[in-house]
Amino acid sequence: MTSPVLPPPSPNQNYVTISPLAGGFITLSDKFFVSPANPEAKRTVPSLTFLITHPGSNIYNASSSHPFRLMFDLGLRRSKERYPEVLQKHIDGRAPYRLEPGVAKQLRDGGVDPESEVDLVMLSHVHYDHHGDPEDFPKAHFVVGYGALGVIEYGLGAIASHQHFVPGTLPKERSSELPDPASGLRSGWGPLGPFPAVLDLFGDDSVFVIDTPGHLPGHLNLLCRTRGERGDRWLLLCGDTFHDRRLLTGEKEIGIWEGSGGGLLCIHLDKEKAKVSIDRLRACEKMVRESGGDVELIAAHEEDWWEANKGNAFPGVL
Repeated sequence: MTSPVLPPPSPNQNYVTISPLAGGFITLSDKFFVSPANPEAKRTVPSLTFLITHPGSNIYNASSSHPFRLMFDLGLRRSKERYPEVLQKHIDGRAPYRLEPGVAKQLRDGGVDPESEVDLVMLSHVHYDHHGDPEDFPKAHFVVGYGALGVIEYGLGAIASHQHFVPGTLPKERSSELPDPASGLRSGWGPLGPFPAVLDLFGDDSVFVIDTPGHLPGHLNLLCRTRGERGDRWLLLCGDTFHDRRLLTGEKEIGIWEGSGGGLLCIHLDKEKAKVSIDRLRACEKMVRESGGDVELIAAHEEDWWEANKGNAFPGVL
């Protein structure tokens, strides 16, 4: 079945396949993400990444013999020593953790060469647990949301331990930033369902880039059309729009905590914009399902989702 909320399939519709990978694991305290929270509650969660394969022509290499491959996020670096000392200390505070073997090795073990057969890496945002090891993808083009390159190069003033960024993390000659979503249709952005700013990545309604502000400048989601048993099945890859499904259901509110300097901190740089983005995700899920469509929302750190779906991890597909 299809949903009138989202574009119906064309006669020659392209569909993508999606393979999840766990790009390492860290342990998170509930009190940093939801409110109210048990101050002792912790969860060891994956940093999910996704290999998205598109059957059409390669938009970066027309002579390529392989289908177009896009990685959405790269998870954590494959060893703690690949981070600067300040982030090593931050990761120590997220124990127990597991960083190895890294996304590149998992791809290679599953039959895809990360050095030559991944065309595009799109990051939901540029936090340490999402940018992974860019140097393991020497031929890929890197794309981030509007404002994210400035965050990497100039930081956010070290306002919290998780807000530390390393200039030069992405390869300058192979990295680009999407245009400002506020520029609208003249730069390709337009509305879709409850989302005011969406970009059709391949121009064929198979993958939509969604501007989801709040967590970090340039934060993006991907809405992907796959084949389901009853027709179109949409997978909405949510990055860090939410870290706990109880925020999506409305059981919990976004958490805040007191920093070492006495001020209040939030995992989202702009808590109010983050709340609006969560509301839009909830509205999308409701609208599609009520109209008979099939959509699944997947955030980057959902341990229950990973446990239920890890049997379909790369080289498997969802």
